[in-house]
Amino acid sequence: MRNHLIALLAVSLCVAVCAPARADIDVEGTVLIGTGVDTGGEPHNPYALQVGGQVELILWGVVLGARATRALALSDELSKDVDLRAIGGDLGYEWELWIFHIGPRLGLGYLSTVKKDLFSSFYVEPGVVGEIELGWFAVGADLRYRVVTEDMDRNGFLAYAKIGLRF
Repeated sequence: MRNHLIALLAVSLCVAVCAPARADIDVEGTVLIGTGVDTGGEPHNPYALQVGGQVELILWGVVLGARATRALALSDELSKDVDLRAIGGDLGYEWELWIFHIGPRLGLGYLSTVKKDLFSSFYVEPGVVGEIELGWFAVGADLRYRVVTEDMDRNGFLAYAKIGLRF
């Protein structure tokens, strides 16, 4: 009886290891760089230069992600209260057309300024992501519109170029 259990375990292990990989589950990490257009009432654009990163887990087309971005003041003319930071999560869907991936995203999170040092303004970011997957590399664009519930003058269009790895 013991030999039968060992044989069954060996066959199960061989099937699990020798089975072809399925592309139903992917993990992606990307670097974001972009800019935005303030549609609020600010006399200057707090979305001048955006840098950040994101991690996504794609399960059978459903996307769950986390992202963090920071708007950098490019000159000393802008005060620290417009040096924005955002941290949040993403939910979406992705369609694969050969090497091209496209899908809607909904980002939810909090916005802060370096001066406040407190993530207090809730935001919602509907948008769309398109990318090309070449082996383990992913290159694409991420377009969003940020609606900030507390500081409405921080609302704006955001556009990111993204590059990273996808497994």
